[in-house]
Amino acid sequence: MAGDAKTSLNQFIQKSLRKPIGKGDIVYTTQTFGTTYQSTVALICLEGSPQYAGETASTKKEAEQNAALIALQNHSDAVAALPTTTPGQGKKRKAGDAGLGLGGATPVLGGAAATGQNKLAVNNALSRILKRPLSKEDTVFQSVQTVGGWQCTLSMPGLPGEWATLAWAGEVGANEKQAQDNACLQAMNAIQSDPSFAAQLAAPKVVKQNPNKGKGKGGCFGKGKGKGKGKFDGGKGGFDG
Repeated sequence: MAGDAKTSLNQFIQKSLRKPIGKGDIVYTTQTFGTTYQSTVALICLEGSPQYAGETASTKKEAEQNAALIALQNHSDAVAALPTTTPGQGKKRKAGDAGLGLGGATPVLGGAAATGQNKLAVNNALSRILKRPLSKEDTVFQSVQTVGGWQCTLSMPGLPGEWATLAWAGEVGANEKQAQDNACLQAMNAIQSDPSFAAQLAAPKVVKQNPNKGKGKGGCFGKGKGKGKGKFDGGKGGFDG
């Protein structure tokens, strides 16, 4: 797996469980011993919630990396058995293949050439699910620079229920923009796999009709501008010119 130990551990958990990483799935606890740090990582999402203590380090960040490395080493057989992908590559899945109408959204793609397309697809899908225009708070990206490039995690707190607590970690990208798109790829695949969301996205868009459309400005009765010189005398039954 590409990237540093924490990145690799995130990817291992996500792939092995076949679901996004939720808050509290991987918990780091760090203790200070004078000028050194030691971290313990707990894999709450795995059976038995195993914990692994890493070697001491001069910084908290390095100590967490050491703990993640120990966790990976203890699961080396499972890590090796997982399918590998190169940075930026994901399962290519078009909206049409899944029977989903995204209202003209660009299909979900993997690879550097598709950078930005997955983010657009997520925005379009999320807007339809929430049934309103999106705000900045609806999509939260957390990016970190790793040894192999950039990695991003995407969460969408506006989604209903447990979905609001989930986060999707993408493959490592060459830059932050690509890393964000890689995270969107994982999120979009999860959204498309959910039957409830699939039904919402497949439903045709409702076009609101303008109630005033097609109505003329004038009324039913017009006023005549011309005046006749003669008058009709109903009493005499004739025309008085």
